[in-house]
Amino acid sequence: MKSITLKKVQYSYGERNIFSNVSVTCTEKERLCILGENGVGKSTLLKILCGDITPDAGSVEKGGHVRFVYVEQEFPKDASELTVSEYINTKIGVSLTKRVEGIAEELGFDITKIDSKALCKSFSGGQQKILALSVALATNPDFLLLDEPENHLDIVSRMILIRMLQEYRGGIVFISHDRLVIDSIATKVAELAQGEVHISEGTYDDYIEDKMARIGGMQRAFDAETKRIKQLEQTVVILKQKAIRGKEISAYQRKLAELNELKKSHKESGRPEEKKTKIKISQGGPGFHDGKLLARMEKIGFKYPDGKAYMFKNVSLEVRTGTHIALLGRNGAGKSTFLKCLTGELPLTEGEISWASTYDPTAKIPEKPVTFAYFDQHMSFDPERKPVDVVMEKLNCFEMEARAALGAMRFDLTRQQTPIGRLSGGERMRLRFAIVFGKKPDFLILDEPTNHIDEVTWEVLLSACKLSKSTILLVSHDYEFIQEFKPGLFWVIGNQTVTPRWRDLGELLAEMGGDKEVVEGK
Repeated sequence: MKSITLKKVQYSYGERNIFSNVSVTCTEKERLCILGENGVGKSTLLKILCGDITPDAGSVEKGGHVRFVYVEQEFPKDASELTVSEYINTKIGVSLTKRVEGIAEELGFDITKIDSKALCKSFSGGQQKILALSVALATNPDFLLLDEPENHLDIVSRMILIRMLQEYRGGIVFISHDRLVIDSIATKVAELAQGEVHISEGTYDDYIEDKMARIGGMQRAFDAETKRIKQLEQTVVILKQKAIRGKEISAYQRKLAELNELKKSHKESGRPEEKKTKIKISQGGPGFHDGKLLARMEKIGFKYPDGKAYMFKNVSLEVRTGTHIALLGRNGAGKSTFLKCLTGELPLTEGEISWASTYDPTAKIPEKPVTFAYFDQHMSFDPERKPVDVVMEKLNCFEMEARAALGAMRFDLTRQQTPIGRLSGGERMRLRFAIVFGKKPDFLILDEPTNHIDEVTWEVLLSACKLSKSTILLVSHDYEFIQEFKPGLFWVIGNQTVTPRWRDLGELLAEMGGDKEVVEGK
């Protein structure tokens, strides 16, 4: 049977150790998912597997004559100046063009209808991802190496991709933060943590059970270590008194050295936690009641000045306080344009949006305009600044409030003072969440907040949403996150309109062209 194996692989980046003796195997009948927090080296591991990076030690072994295709997380920059035909020819040759076109059309991108001279850099992120995946699938390799294949795909395209990967006959090694993708595809999970890999045979649920058992064992070891430290502390006190009198000096020195070393490792590791993050966030004022009309859209429409067709028109919707709304739509349907019209960034072509005022009898100014917050996943920071200072500036608050906002997002005191440039990708995303939720807005827009986030950050975001009293409008292509978010209603955008719907998510996706069996059979 064909296989690819990492054997005792070690890799460092500068002074930072990424892996230590990592070994993992995937056969042609397995679907291996690589999990771990952002910054632990998942993409690096995949690049070592495909040969793009050479490890410091260890080896990559292939069982049999193995053909594999690697699809990067983002579309390669060196291909952005190519046309579609040039890209296909460069990657796999023109003979497979028809197969690529068929796969791409099924995923939602009809490349036969685009200008033949159009460069890949002119395509959206979703179109680029579909093109890259279609080329990879068309070659029918023994192994697919996929770095977050769901990135930039809309929720319907994700479901279609899941079905394609379920039907694929070769092996798959993939990185994903989308739980529906993982639940539907993975037969084995490899979690990267502290430079080591932990293998769980079976599905994502099996991995969670294994992880909880592993953490339970680590907790018992930690508690035993705590007990040993207390015993040593008592012993050292007794031996110290004897050493002062010139007795058992060497025994005192040995026990003191053991105690200091044990205390150091004990403090650095901390007691492992198995429970989901608990967050306490106060949102909204006491006079802010669920169900109150927050905004009314009356026959609104928009088209770009140089455009002939409307992106949407004759749309009438209401927004009520405390509601959780999920905006659904295929890529290119106009979700981002609609959001920009809501926030006023783009002026409406027709119609009107009326915003109510909020009322809080305990406030100095009882009646005030509705406050907005828009989550920007690309918000940049000065790498030299500290998170606590950034939050104080963005929220215009005292240090104690800033620390509380960061603590809610699982920043301990040390990480709050760590320069942002040294934070992981997940931590930087949680810093953005601390800012947007810390503003305590009346109306919060979360535009694809689940992109590129790890498991811990996913849980932190979900808990913050559930505890928030803000009205939240969510745009996400993560099926599991939408389900857990529990929207009160959906807005479905498409065919130049936005329609309020109160149906099951699976039914709505089926109407939009998704594969309901993927959800029901996951």
